[in-house]
Amino acid sequence: CESENIVNAIYINSNKADYDNKLTNAIIICDTSITSRNKCSIQTANIGFYINGGSDKATRPLIQCDTTNGCSKPEKAPATGQIYINSFNKKLIQCAGNACTAFSGVLGSTDSPAFYVNAAAPVSHTDYSKLLIKCSGTSCEVTDGAANAVYINSNFKDNIKNLKGDSDKHLIICSKNKCETRNIKTATSASYFINGGIVTNGTSNAKNKRPLIGDIIECKAGDSSIKCHVINGNYGDVYINGNFNKNEIDSNPIGIDETKNPLIKCFETGCITVKVTGDNLDKIPQYYINSGNKASNKLSEAIIKCLKPDTACEVIEAKANGVYLNANENQPEKPLIKCTKNDCFNMVSTATESKREYYINAGKADLTPLNYDIIECSIDSLNSIDNNGKKNATISGNTCKYLDKDTVSLGIYINSNYSESGDGYQLIQCSNESGCVGIESKSTSKDVEYYVNAESIDLNNAIIFCSNKKCEKQTPADVNLYYVGKDGENQNTIANKCILKSAFTSQGYYLNGGYNKSVNQTIICDVIDGCKTLKVDLGYYVNAGNKSKPIIKCEKEGNECVEEESPPCPNASKFVPGNYCYEGDQLKFFPNSNSIAVAASKFNDIYVFATIPSNGFPGIKSKTSTLFKISRYFINRFYQSGAIMIDNNGKLVDSLDGNQSNISLYTCNEDTNEYSKRSKCISNTYMFDSENSKTIFCNNGNLEYVHFTGYVVDGNRVTGGNKHPYIIHCINGKKCISIKPKVSTYYENSGYDHDKKSLIHCSNKNCITVTADVGYYVAHGESNNMGIIKCFTATSCTYSQVKNNVNYVNAGSDKKNSALIKCKKGKCTVAKAKSGYFFTHTSTLLIHCTSPTSCVEITPTVNYYENADSSESSNTIINCVQNRKIVTCASETINNGFYMSSSSNVLIHCNSGSKCKTKIINNGIFRGAFKSRTSNSKRSTITQNIQNVQNVHNRDIDEDTTEDGRKDLNLRDNGDDAYGIIRCVSGICSVLSANELATIPICEFNNNKCYITLEYSMTKSATTSINAGNICTNSNRSIFYFATDTVVVKPNVISGVTSTYIYTTTNSNCLEVNDSYSNMFFTVGSNIYTINQGSVIQFSETGYYFLNVAKNTLVKGNIIDAYNDKNVKLYSCNGKSCSIVDKPDTDTYYADVNKHILKYNVNNDVYTFAYKNNVICIFANNKCTPNADLKNQEFCITYKGEIVLAATDIKNRETGECYRSKSINSYLYGYSLYEHLYYMNEFAAQMVDQTGFYIINLYTNNTVITMNNKKKSSNIVVYGCNLSTCRVYEPNEDIYYYNVQAKNILRYKDGIWSSPSTSGYAYIALDPTNSYIFKFAKNQEKITLQARANNGYYYTVDHEMYYCNQENGACKPIDKTGYYFTNERQLYYCVHDSEVLEPVECVKQSCVPRQYYYINNAYYYCKGSSLFVPVVSRYCSYDDYVVVNFPLALTKEFPDQIKQAVDNIQKNNKSTAVVSSPEKNSLESISGIFTNCTYNVEEAKSSFDLVCVNNYVIIDEKAHEAKICNVEQLGYVKCIEDEDNPEKCNVSSAFRSWKLSPFLIAILFIFILIMNSF
Repeated sequence: CESENIVNAIYINSNKADYDNKLTNAIIICDTSITSRNKCSIQTANIGFYINGGSDKATRPLIQCDTTNGCSKPEKAPATGQIYINSFNKKLIQCAGNACTAFSGVLGSTDSPAFYVNAAAPVSHTDYSKLLIKCSGTSCEVTDGAANAVYINSNFKDNIKNLKGDSDKHLIICSKNKCETRNIKTATSASYFINGGIVTNGTSNAKNKRPLIGDIIECKAGDSSIKCHVINGNYGDVYINGNFNKNEIDSNPIGIDETKNPLIKCFETGCITVKVTGDNLDKIPQYYINSGNKASNKLSEAIIKCLKPDTACEVIEAKANGVYLNANENQPEKPLIKCTKNDCFNMVSTATESKREYYINAGKADLTPLNYDIIECSIDSLNSIDNNGKKNATISGNTCKYLDKDTVSLGIYINSNYSESGDGYQLIQCSNESGCVGIESKSTSKDVEYYVNAESIDLNNAIIFCSNKKCEKQTPADVNLYYVGKDGENQNTIANKCILKSAFTSQGYYLNGGYNKSVNQTIICDVIDGCKTLKVDLGYYVNAGNKSKPIIKCEKEGNECVEEESPPCPNASKFVPGNYCYEGDQLKFFPNSNSIAVAASKFNDIYVFATIPSNGFPGIKSKTSTLFKISRYFINRFYQSGAIMIDNNGKLVDSLDGNQSNISLYTCNEDTNEYSKRSKCISNTYMFDSENSKTIFCNNGNLEYVHFTGYVVDGNRVTGGNKHPYIIHCINGKKCISIKPKVSTYYENSGYDHDKKSLIHCSNKNCITVTADVGYYVAHGESNNMGIIKCFTATSCTYSQVKNNVNYVNAGSDKKNSALIKCKKGKCTVAKAKSGYFFTHTSTLLIHCTSPTSCVEITPTVNYYENADSSESSNTIINCVQNRKIVTCASETINNGFYMSSSSNVLIHCNSGSKCKTKIINNGIFRGAFKSRTSNSKRSTITQNIQNVQNVHNRDIDEDTTEDGRKDLNLRDNGDDAYGIIRCVSGICSVLSANELATIPICEFNNNKCYITLEYSMTKSATTSINAGNICTNSNRSIFYFATDTVVVKPNVISGVTSTYIYTTTNSNCLEVNDSYSNMFFTVGSNIYTINQGSVIQFSETGYYFLNVAKNTLVKGNIIDAYNDKNVKLYSCNGKSCSIVDKPDTDTYYADVNKHILKYNVNNDVYTFAYKNNVICIFANNKCTPNADLKNQEFCITYKGEIVLAATDIKNRETGECYRSKSINSYLYGYSLYEHLYYMNEFAAQMVDQTGFYIINLYTNNTVITMNNKKKSSNIVVYGCNLSTCRVYEPNEDIYYYNVQAKNILRYKDGIWSSPSTSGYAYIALDPTNSYIFKFAKNQEKITLQARANNGYYYTVDHEMYYCNQENGACKPIDKTGYYFTNERQLYYCVHDSEVLEPVECVKQSCVPRQYYYINNAYYYCKGSSLFVPVVSRYCSYDDYVVVNFPLALTKEFPDQIKQAVDNIQKNNKSTAVVSSPEKNSLESISGIFTNCTYNVEEAKSSFDLVCVNNYVIIDEKAHEAKICNVEQLGYVKCIEDEDNPEKCNVSSAFRSWKLSPFLIAILFIFILIMNSF
């Protein structure tokens, strides 16, 4: 013996005393959870089984206890799968593989107990006692089984808790006094059994206390196994009894339902198995909805079919759209089973007392035609019994039953199962040969069908009427009504029943009883052509359908005709024109008074022109003269449009070969429908002879039948005064028909003028011949075979019918509105075009449409083109390739990516699931649509067909080592090909060559971090660093990575260190380019990038964008704080590039791309929404129309998002003056009612806040640059602004206005605007409060203000003299005549008109160059010819002799020595010192010779010493001769006596230079001293 460790276990007590009760103290129970010291105790055993905890438990796992033997260990180990009740805790022991353990599975519940086969059941038994174990959650007990009962085997392995359970036996089945576990196989998607474990009141026969709850066991076939579980039944459910069909149970005969009940039916009291009863089931099987249908294809297991009593029923596949008779007695209110395309359901019959329903029997089993072919549903007060003695299901008198061959009627029934989306047969046709089958109605809204209703026994619902594929029953109003039966047979109602009359030829007409009897009033029948309804003209017709009323009278258009008795034939003296009678089977007509009656023969009709009094004939309300036609069976007013020729006998003329003198021509007035006799025809017109189906041509007054094939304009029939709405079509001059085209269309002209006008154009009810242009025309619009006419020249055109889907460029008159002709399914119509490219009639041409109204044929080049006919569901692209010098185009399925196009700045972007779109690209990089090998070819150019992406991408690079040891790039990864890349720069796109592609780095990417791969960095052309805004890719170029910061080769970056990132402060430097970023904007400096799958575009679409550069998003919405976020920048894009907009220095309004009007307030440095609600307006021709009142609101916005300035308040829907710029690059000025001037582009308006004048041309609303010779009518306006307040100023004619924006000055005078032609001085208004004389310089049209005038006189460029006084800040024009010395040192003589009738005239005075002038007590040097320069040191030379002039007009008082000299000259020489110059406008001056110029720097003054005064005479004592002072010789020269004045001497004409002697010098010196003493 040895000790054992204590475990939770039960042992046999080997030390037990011998008690009378063998179970007393028989076991030891050990429990380690007991807190006391003694964890094992000896206890009395219960009868049953325990799990052996002893050391021999491996071979003897159980302890069995009974009153006879006590407790022992059975020597034989239990079989796998056996279950016992554990006597220790009333739970279960599970045995498997020679081991028994406590059961770990679920033990059921009170409401849903679990069942097990009792392994301890009696070995021999004659009933089902104690064969099962039942567990209700907390405890288990032995229970009895029941015959034919089925239970779920709760010991089935579930792979979660019950790991040791049965792996293949799902059920417990009790049969033949045994209950055993059984596996099952399902023939269908699921099998069903009555649940033997239903909770009852205590006995197996007790009524279920919970009806339908848990009544059914469902076993479904899963993916790899079968699973069984309990389900509830539903009232009316029907299942196949899985316990009946032994094929669903294993081969052991145990498990076959001994009751032979093949079905499970659920009643209100619960679900039970039931028998199938009935006779004739092999011919009329029973059908049920299969409530256990779990098939994915619901129709495949939708129906249960029962053919024989006591035999198995089967699940069958239902017929789509079929109808079965429902055998389920639990559903009497739903007697039918109806199946759709997807499922079946029980259906209520909608039959009424007056309307039966008929269905094709989808469950027909009898092969005999007609026998049980259809199901009839009706309302019957009694339950009916069918031919087999089976009671049909009825409720409230509603009964459905089969019709056998004896009760079904031959003919047509309405199919009550018809549905547009289901059973497509509107009718059921029953015949002896084929039985009853569904037939389809071919009726349309115009072509209807009538049938005799096979169900009818009287007039009630006697007719079936079908229109537009919808059929209904109709009851004729009376007998003797006629209808056109299907296939042209005549149906009529006689003897209270409708019959179908076979083909015959009618002897007259029948009144139409059909739906269209007011339109087609009669029926006429032909043995060959059948019967048809006929619209008849007003008149009388022989009635073939009623002998008692032999005449049909039609007297009102659009109304039914009526039957009447014929009046008796009148006497010759009593009839009036228009009378008729029917006598001897002959119609007679009386056209004139006192004339014989006219009657037609059997073979010839008669035409009579008659004048009928008012109401004398049907339809004639007033006296009318027109043509009448008399036939064997009718008399009517002849209405046929066109022309008709009648001979003298009233017979129709059909030949024009002979004499035409006995022929009368009658033509119809299209407006009055009256025929009149024509004396002659109109030359060169065609007329339609409707009676003979020919065409008459008037050839110089002679009538001819013309023989042609084609079309001519019917010139005879005119409407509206001059319109010809008809054309005539003939084949070899015969079978002519009249056509009145209702649509705009063209025809080939076969008329006399076809050599000049080859086409007929019909439009707006008028057809004319026209000259053709080369091209295509929509042709023959009157038929469904509309085709096209192709004109090769102006006179050569051919018609062709188009059967394929083809496009043409429209050459017709409507091409401006519809540029394309689209032919589809044999019909061609004009159409507005979508922009793009279209296939046309040949693969070597394409049609290019730039707008809906502009298309041209082009010869394509080797390129891809956007297919404008493509759609999201059929997405293709046009590929044009060259083959043997010919470029042909075809459509091909798209690849995802970008294609080159024929335009260098346009790419085609294609994505599966959406239509390809063209994109105009300025700058960007794109993944090509093709994945191909690469080559070392140089850069491809457009001229080398780079657009053929397939060829361009046909490249192949291997890894070749170069001389320097570096490797060329292999763009393939493990042999895969690489995608091509397209780059666009400044609007020119090209596919990168291999060398260019090699410069784009290959990166490895992880969590928004990119590194250039080491392998790539070792290649020859490697780029080892890229900045933000560039890309790198993966190895096969299929994925782009957009650099948000610097990307370098991997070894240069240490993980976690961001030293290589220079643009952001994050530790990421790239993004994988995909569509998740499609709504984001990435900025690098002033550049904006957008990224989408396969593309990185430098964004530049026109507009203003508020971008949050931290979030890379466009600011949207109505939260103003988002616009004022510190990370938000405003970008302006002009279509080519973008720039960051600096905050303006004045208030500015912006219309951003979200169509918000925002105002930037410069004082607060914030953006605000300008208005609570934006006003939308339409702008055109400098006017706008708002959708709300523009009151106290300067701006509105267009639907395009453009900002518009209103000049005035404008009311809702009214129009007023407005301003709008044409583009974001174009600026103009706009002026508002609120005295604000704005400088505007298309989306922004900056308020002018600078004081000054703005001179604007109202034609352009822009500043005026130059306006020479421009009159005021040029709409020039002057805005004067004081900061932001601006007003309109009427220009002052004396002022130049400084245009602050244009930097020029303009003056309006005498009706003309002008700018100065030269630099100078002008009286200029700088702003509304500042006008003065300014000096300016002009360079071309630009004016530079140089200085403001000082005190003094200024002569302006407009020839005005002003005096400026700085003290009072004003400059005024002179008001007196006189000399004026200006601050510019020029001298003017100005004449002022005291009456101010004439302008001041100033003449600039000239001076003698290099001479000096004494003006205003100062000396000036004459520079040039009119400039007086103050004498400073540079003009002052001590030793020089110079001429000094003393202007008489400017010198009030001469210096004494000059005055004395002047007097002496007058006295002694009878002369004057005044020097007169021949120069015009020269100053008259007293001149003298001076020397010894001295300049006093401190006083800034100069002085001279006098030598002599002009004409001053002295006596040369030495030479004893007179000498005179001469300014030209700068001294004295010989003086000779004046011949005319002996007392005067003049300068000798022969003088020469003369030097003064010392003696004379001394004398002159004494003289000078004397002179100076004065």
